[in-house]
Amino acid sequence: MSNAIDDPVHGLARERFGVEYLFPYQRLAVANVLDAAADDSESRPLGQVVLLPTGFGKSLCFQLPALLLPGPTVVVYPLLALMDDQKRRLDSLGIPCALFRGGQGREERRGAEDEVASGRAKIVITNPESLAQERLLSFISDCRPSHVAIDEAHCVSEWGETFRPAYLELGRILKRLDPPAVSAFTATAGPAVLASITSLLFGETAPKLIQGDADRPNISYGVVRTLCREHSLARLARELPRPLIVFSASREGVQLLARSLARRLGDVEVKFYHAGLEKDEKRAVEQWFMASIDGILVSTCAYGMGVDKRNIRSVIHVEAPSSVEAYLQESGRAGRDGMAATAILLAAPDDRLRLDGEADRGRRARAEAFLGYARSASGCRRRALLQLLDAPGLDTKPCSGCDRCEGRASELFEGEKELRFFLAAQSRRFDARGAASALAGRRSQGGATIRCAGWGSMAEWEEEDIHAALAMAERAGFLQVCKRPWKGKLTASRPRKPRPTRSGTPPRSPTRPGI
Repeated sequence: MSNAIDDPVHGLARERFGVEYLFPYQRLAVANVLDAAADDSESRPLGQVVLLPTGFGKSLCFQLPALLLPGPTVVVYPLLALMDDQKRRLDSLGIPCALFRGGQGREERRGAEDEVASGRAKIVITNPESLAQERLLSFISDCRPSHVAIDEAHCVSEWGETFRPAYLELGRILKRLDPPAVSAFTATAGPAVLASITSLLFGETAPKLIQGDADRPNISYGVVRTLCREHSLARLARELPRPLIVFSASREGVQLLARSLARRLGDVEVKFYHAGLEKDEKRAVEQWFMASIDGILVSTCAYGMGVDKRNIRSVIHVEAPSSVEAYLQESGRAGRDGMAATAILLAAPDDRLRLDGEADRGRRARAEAFLGYARSASGCRRRALLQLLDAPGLDTKPCSGCDRCEGRASELFEGEKELRFFLAAQSRRFDARGAASALAGRRSQGGATIRCAGWGSMAEWEEEDIHAALAMAERAGFLQVCKRPWKGKLTASRPRKPRPTRSGTPPRSPTRPGI
């Protein structure tokens, strides 16, 4: 092993970050930045895209050279939670850094500027919106930054054209700052996202690409097909090891799910997190979850991206994310300590409805492709995810854990078997509310319980969950609400016979609705 005198990079990694070994791809990324800063030729700036799995030390690739460069390193993060988390980590290591974000007071901002201008703070932490402000942009430009790092760079593609237009300004900002080196870091980027990052950040100049293996072998992947997300989520939350993160798409959704889980689980601590919380509320939840060994956090994507809680054992997605990149980023919150972890995606018949409002053809295509992962009826989950990323080495890569390869996967929706049996035996007898009561084993008339085939077969479900499952079953196509003369009663749907066309050739049979 090289000593610190012969190898200043390794010596600094050990002394300041407590890291005894640098992976080859980390060394390469660091060397590219240091070489670019020392190059006085007209070839600058150096551009590089670093694709490394979650938990594989991307932050070290820009934090380590920052201590050796003459000018400050500017790190652009997507989330306030991630910015605060990185500042806490650097402060704990005794590495001065300056944070610039919206809502800062005059004294706080002036103090951060003094830290950078004096050369004491070698790392500047900010986000696209703050960096686009003329005062900060002019100040950093005057400080002559040596390196600009865009962390979680897939957000440039995924958010830039939707609700974070400041990401589209990064190309202009980089030209204004004119650093010797520009790096984009992310854990996941398929060909389309990589092309978007390259175009928006580097223009016509092709960046260097450093790519590690996208696979996380310690994570076991699975899909649970469900007719009621709340029921399946509560069951999984009881069964899976914790700490657990539950990801959902909306602020209102995470609040409702957190309250539902807290009521159903009773003695388990459950909290929610989203971008709409006040600063003090966010900090309190972050501190609680960071210290928790048995808690459940229900969150939007506002939490988790790069936050270094290493002992998360399970991640559940209540809905399908917008892309495979988003899924692998968020599921990759699990098992950062290298120990076994689980990632579960809930898949329901109404998943495709989320595509209806997506006008952008590219984003819609990526979302559609990821829904194929949930809808597929066969094949290794891990291989399917890596195929969506166009990852190399698929032909020789074994699966280290997924529900399909381990024989645990069910192709039925949870509750489907019970509903089909009940509907076949009790056709046109019950309406939705009565069927839910009977399936729960609670239907009575005049004080006497009415028993029937399938009665109580879903006794572990809450009645409201069964009612929701019946509505979803109608959407899935195996339940039908009768009209006259059995108006409102339920029956099992019968496959439609294809009608002959004018040419006499029957049309192709309709596929079963579903995920």
